[in-house]
Formats: sequence, C-alpha cells, structure tokens
Amino acid sequence: IFDIAVRKFQGKINEIERGPVKIPHMGWNTIYNLSSPLFAGVKEGSFVYFVHSYYAELSRETIATTDYILPFSSALKKKNFYGVQYHVEKSAEVGQQILSNFLKID
Repeated sequence: IFDIAVRKFQGKINEIERGPVKIPHMGWNTIYNLSSPLFAGVKEGSFVYFVHSYYAELSRETIATTDYILPFSSALKKKNFYGVQYHVEKSAEVGQQILSNFLKID
C-alpha cells in the first residue's frame, strides 16, 4: 500500500548508556508531528505502547513520528487506509482516543 522501505532496526550503541540499544523496541514511547484527524484530542508527545523490530521510513504519508535509534513513521495514511506501528489496544487512554477517532473518520 505504501511505497516506502520497511527495515529492521540495527542495535547501535546508545551514547548515554554506552550499551547496545535493545531490539525489539518494546515499551512506551512518544508520538509527535501528529497530522491527521486520527489524532484529534491527542497531545503531541503522548505515549503509546510499542513491540516491534522493524520500522517504516519517514515519507509524505507519515502522519506521526517516533524516535527509537532514528526517527520513523509510527503512523501512516494513504487515501482511506491507516496503519500504526504501535499497539493501540495497549496504549491506555491515548489508544482509546485514537480508536474512537478512527471510528468517526468518513
């Protein structure tokens, strides 16, 4: 659906902790650059829950970004198709808001 590369995270050295970054990316992380009605009522920098080893590169179809090793597309939209990298159902109130917004999109 999206003409972008999906790549596996590489375990680079974390300069602060001087150790390898863990893969899969697992746990709470923020979403920002929110640019869709999908995120109505969701604040920039809100936390959602991730469990993944692969990421979609940033593109013109990116509607949310997250940083883990590098910035990546944590949500994408093309026509009437939406895809998110994180687990909406495990993302507490933010996930509930996103699901509610999805149901309201025409």
